[in-house]
Amino acid sequence: MAKVLKSKYNSTGERCVDACLNYGELRYINEDGSPISVEIPCDKYDEAISDFEDRIKEGLTQTDIDPKEVLKRGSVTYNQAKTIAYDGRLRGLNFYDIDGSIECDHILGISGSIEYALAMWNGDNREDALIKSIVRAIKVYGEEFINGLSLDNTVDESSYLRFAKRIKEVDNMINVALYEVRNYEIDNELYVEDLDSKQKLIRNIDLPLGFIGAFIGFIVVQAVTNFGKLIDDTNIYLIINLVTMIVFALIVMKFTKVISSKYIKNSNFSIMEMFNEELEKVIYENLLTEKEVKIILKNITKGEVSKLLMDMKGSVNKKVSSNTIVTKETKFIMDARRIIILPSEYEVKQMLGKLVSTYQDKLSTDYNVKHI
Repeated sequence: MAKVLKSKYNSTGERCVDACLNYGELRYINEDGSPISVEIPCDKYDEAISDFEDRIKEGLTQTDIDPKEVLKRGSVTYNQAKTIAYDGRLRGLNFYDIDGSIECDHILGISGSIEYALAMWNGDNREDALIKSIVRAIKVYGEEFINGLSLDNTVDESSYLRFAKRIKEVDNMINVALYEVRNYEIDNELYVEDLDSKQKLIRNIDLPLGFIGAFIGFIVVQAVTNFGKLIDDTNIYLIINLVTMIVFALIVMKFTKVISSKYIKNSNFSIMEMFNEELEKVIYENLLTEKEVKIILKNITKGEVSKLLMDMKGSVNKKVSSNTIVTKETKFIMDARRIIILPSEYEVKQMLGKLVSTYQDKLSTDYNVKHI
């Protein structure tokens, strides 16, 4: 396996720079003296570039170095890579307790390797996963990815370099959907059934509420008319009683229905918000795939959202309860992930050759003047 590219993930930008230097000199260089590209976490990149530039200004390292030529921004954060490395289900991605560093000697790098694993965990076949991992690696390393491969003398390396350059520079140049963190939610529709059941309960007590409202109306009329003594006409007195009782009955029924429905909806919505916040957090931290999230949602609701909501409403600390439920289901998913063996360099080169060939065929067909 070629090792012309490096992946060095550390907990701070300063440590990422330290990993690339040896007494102020570049630790990793090619035979011609050019710097070897080193992938670092996306969340430590800006800090690392700034630290590297400060060292150059202070004369602590070589002044002819361009930090951006050495350091390459990965697609995952340090903690995301640490979670997957520590879990041990991606062979070749290693976490070292002694300094908290994460390394991967595979030509795909950490980002490309994780892309491959995520695709496999999401149910992609091996070929599609390999394509995604190659595209991701090129997105990170650019043309240096091609230089890192031991290409045969029979291939046109310039066409490979052009392909890598286009992949790096042009978004969606190739029809491949790379992994991206997406927020999934327990849809509001999931608790409509629960809301409807409560509204049915409210409808069942409409009649008793109507009687209460009518009674209140009757009392009001008696208080205002001094039990009818202030009205000489008995018929008018009875009509006033009847109308007032009907009006008060309708007001009480309507008011109770509006308040109850609003309370039920807001109560359910706040619980769903807690679940969604916890879900968003675990998706980001663990790089959960679409299919894994759907399994978690299915296991959380178990098809009985109303029961889930009732259990949550009975909880003393709803935030802790939602965290416990989501975390437990996430752990089951993480434990169910199968071991991923990364493809060989030969497989990478074979698939890269197919991609380049497909790209060349597309150029010759779609952009051929004679053809047009």
